[in-house]
Amino acid sequence: MRTATLLIRNRFVVLLMGALLMPSALAASPVEAVALFKDRAVVRTVQGEEMLKVGETSKTGVTLLAATPVGATVRYRDEIYELDLSTRVAGSYAKPKEDVVRISRDEWGQYRMRGAIHDQPVNFLVDTGASVVAMSEVHASNLGLNYQAGQKGFVQTAQGTANAYFLTLDKVTLGSITQHKVRATVIEGTYPVDVLLGMSFLNGVNLQDSAGVLTLTARF
Repeated sequence: MRTATLLIRNRFVVLLMGALLMPSALAASPVEAVALFKDRAVVRTVQGEEMLKVGETSKTGVTLLAATPVGATVRYRDEIYELDLSTRVAGSYAKPKEDVVRISRDEWGQYRMRGAIHDQPVNFLVDTGASVVAMSEVHASNLGLNYQAGQKGFVQTAQGTANAYFLTLDKVTLGSITQHKVRATVIEGTYPVDVLLGMSFLNGVNLQDSAGVLTLTARF
């Protein structure tokens, strides 16, 4: 009996040592990517999530070294990690039968949501009164748009008439809804504060406003 007990104990010690000596690559990564864009990513640690630009370091100590819509490289606690979209996120995700986005009304009675233009994140304000997607030249510069090559004209804003450039965006994304070749205007100056998601995008969805929630359903 003592011999059998000793063998069991020794086997347990061997198994335990094997677990301790497993390569760190087989362990769960302490940092995940939950959203990926060109030169930006949303990273998650046990302390929470944060949007980072390449070169930035989060409050939790994650430095974003590189990012594309399909992967990111980060430094965390002196280790380098190559990340794709979190397997926990991707594994629990099921594409809806319809592409539907729901936005709750904010304290000002408006509908705002984070989206993307050319896979780069922007803050959208849904505006059915705007005929096209509209942004300031500050937004356009940050997105790297060659807007000055567009057709020059002017628009009427709350501040009066302003010079503007008209162009076509290759890709505009709001949640699970993506549209291509979307007409847009870039307004000289810093107006508007958020990118206005106008009818050149909204004409491609069905809108339903109910109890403070705006539902956008893509038209197929």
